Amino acid sequence: MTISPGDINSIVKALQESDWDEATVVVGDVKIAVARNGMHATQPPAPVDSVVAAGEPPALSSPVPAVPAPAAPAAPAAPAAIPASQAPSSAETDVLVTSPTVGVFWSAPEPGAPPFVEIGSTVAENDVVCIVEIMKLMSHVAAGTSGVITAVHAKAGDAVQFGSPLFSIRPDAG
Repeated sequence: MTISPGDINSIVKALQESDWDEATVVVGDVKIAVARNGMHATQPPAPVDSVVAAGEPPALSSPVPAVPAPAAPAAPAAPAAIPASQAPSSAETDVLVTSPTVGVFWSAPEPGAPPFVEIGSTVAENDVVCIVEIMKLMSHVAAGTSGVITAVHAKAGDAVQFGSPLFSIRPDAG
């Protein structure tokens, strides 16, 4: 079974009109995870049988981008890494910021603007470090921890997958 862009828009609209912060819908081999209010759609999906048995989609709340899973296994475009000569090595204590969705990585708020962060930038937990775009919906990605950016693992325009590494952050001590 496939899901059309209209179906995805309906799911996103349902999330916007509800009180939920995040939801995951699975139909066949397609998974759509949506979130809002700084949440990350990381909950495991509801069993497909429970969605079908209910006879209607689960109530959703406000959106961030929908996350369609590939219908057939495909070789995803690997995010380009910043050359090791440009990035300090990440310590085992560094926190990895990963993509909350499938989409396109944008390092700046708009074309021609300076990037949100660079290697050496100091960030707070709620600072936006990048945008991941899917179907013209922009998901602002927060640092998630306070610290210093030690590595940038993607470049503007790269296709990223759910869980793709985007940044490494060395947390503040203390």
